[in-house]
Amino acid sequence: MYPTKEKLIQHLSNKMTNQDIAKIYGMSFQKIIQLIKMYNLDPNELRGVDKYIVYEHWCNEEVVYVGSGLWYRCRRYTNRRNVEHRHLMKDGKLHYKIIKEFKFEYEARKYESELIRKYKKINQAKFNKHA
Repeated sequence: MYPTKEKLIQHLSNKMTNQDIAKIYGMSFQKIIQLIKMYNLDPNELRGVDKYIVYEHWCNEEVVYVGSGLWYRCRRYTNRRNVEHRHLMKDGKLHYKIIKEFKFEYEARKYESELIRKYKKINQAKFNKHA
């Protein structure tokens, strides 16, 4: 079953990749691209690719990492310094939550630092070195 236009808008607004959406519906990411074109959607606008995000990685009901960057950063595992963090991401054992969007990178970095300090106080965000 194909995603409706409304569902596709929701997925793109949640900053999902075409591959992530395709996996949900058991189809190829090329088909998702075709549907985006058919529905005349602008994925860059819906994903807010020009905005910076602050996100959290969760494992077993606990925040293990707080990060910031562009819309796709929360899914990337290849550039993680911590080997355990990288393996958990690669194996699909972490869930991410996008917490907030910002127009400017410095705003996102400031908020990221605040969240890291908050979680470090309760012994979470173990993959963050410091705030």
